[in-house]
Amino acid sequence: MKDLNQRTLRLDLFRCSLNGVLEVGFNVFVILIAIRFLDASQGYKSILAAGFAFGFFLTPWTVRISSGLNRPVTQFAGVLMLVCSAALFCCSQVKSILPYTICLVIAQISLSQMPGLMIHVYSSNYKSNKRGQNISWNFILASVVGMFFSYYFGLFLDSNGSQYHFLFIGMGLVAFLASIALFLMPSTKVKSSHSSSKLFGGLTFMFKDRLFGKMLFGWMLMGLGVIMTIPLRIEYMVGTGGIGMSIREVAILAIVYSFAGVLTSRIWAKLFDRVSFVPYRVSLNLFLLLSVLIFFSSHSFLGLALGSALAGIANGGASIAWSLWVTKLAPNGLEAEYMGAHVFMTGLRGACAPFLGYMVLGILGFEGMAYFSCSLICVSGLIFVTAVNSPRLMV
Repeated sequence: MKDLNQRTLRLDLFRCSLNGVLEVGFNVFVILIAIRFLDASQGYKSILAAGFAFGFFLTPWTVRISSGLNRPVTQFAGVLMLVCSAALFCCSQVKSILPYTICLVIAQISLSQMPGLMIHVYSSNYKSNKRGQNISWNFILASVVGMFFSYYFGLFLDSNGSQYHFLFIGMGLVAFLASIALFLMPSTKVKSSHSSSKLFGGLTFMFKDRLFGKMLFGWMLMGLGVIMTIPLRIEYMVGTGGIGMSIREVAILAIVYSFAGVLTSRIWAKLFDRVSFVPYRVSLNLFLLLSVLIFFSSHSFLGLALGSALAGIANGGASIAWSLWVTKLAPNGLEAEYMGAHVFMTGLRGACAPFLGYMVLGILGFEGMAYFSCSLICVSGLIFVTAVNSPRLMV
């Protein structure tokens, strides 16, 4: 078991360090390039921001397909990463917004299948009291790599904006290397269950398991409130009606965000393994709420940096919670099914949130949008609190 744990950890650390480039590329530079260099309309920007969400919709069926293939889950994940790599290489060759969007949505859909598949690896190969701590190293490495990439590519774009296609060549190579790590990673096939034979697969657990359904509703409101602000942060910094920052300054704020997550990730990981889930989740909501309020009420670099740091602190724990929380309440062997339902709901809110964000922005402006976001985060926290005494969510 120890050798299995160590080999999985080494290969997953390598994969996730590469994911640091992909995360920064998709979360920061894809939207930034669309705004600054391709004159993208609101519709295209919303689609690009929702690309991962479209992929999350497919996760329950991806898990089902993986189960039916009767092959180790990481082999199927490796094939999907090859698709992501090919789409990114194709994106490096396009020069207009429509093929740019198509290529990137395909890449995001492929990459977004990883959490639903990897939860099976984590639940099988890691001990329950070490999962949070092992996963935290993934996020730390991804953040450190992302910080370096964000800063230097931001400098490059400021002086060589027309050469942005190099971003996608690099991301394509990174995705290819990540696929190799997945092919080498030990794993078993996803367990078949009674729900897997049904059209809606693991989604049925949202209705059969009342606690799971209630928690997913809380995640839905919280996710809508947070995700709607993600593309609008870039819009606020560099878009029309924003504060007109340079790409270099945006890149520095991305580093502040990542560095705050690195500093706190290990603390959040130990808390995840040792404390009840509800207080953990509500604490994250508080940091998210403060980050939104401070960021969108600030006009100075210092204020934006503070808002970014608070968001990074929250992300240091939220990434762990999002990736592993179903292991707290899912029956043994059904973690991938529960994760599929969780990721599907993430896709639902992720697809709606960017469009909702731009709609609210048009009506209320940046400040009003921030208050609307915070109200959703607050209601979400109240829903989580109603499950505080559930024994299934205890350590």
